[in-house]
Amino acid sequence: MGCYGIGVSRLVAIVAEATHDEAGLSWPPALAPYAVHLVSLGTDPEVLEASEALYLDLTGAGTSVLWDDRPARAGVKFADADLIGIPVQVLVGARGLAKGVVEVKIRATGERSELALGELAGTLPL
Repeated sequence: MGCYGIGVSRLVAIVAEATHDEAGLSWPPALAPYAVHLVSLGTDPEVLEASEALYLDLTGAGTSVLWDDRPARAGVKFADADLIGIPVQVLVGARGLAKGVVEVKIRATGERSELALGELAGTLPL
């Protein structure tokens, strides 16, 4: 098969050039390596348990999820999530869990909203 110089690797570079901003990539949903970037904020057992439950719910519903459960600071995780550019970021933290919600950020627009923990899998903007 001839590609005349426009192969898969060049197409990825073209998408990255066309969809990036000052914080990093912003993958289009159709080309993103994952649909959701799940970010656990802190090392509290409640946060990790809620994150694991969300991960299992989302993957069980057929959604591809990248789960960041590193013991890094929140700022590092936010910067890395923006740099990677997965279309939907779900942020799980102790403050949100106290209210029964998680924060959802759309990477392309920066729009943030809070969604109830129990109904997240069915209401994510994918």
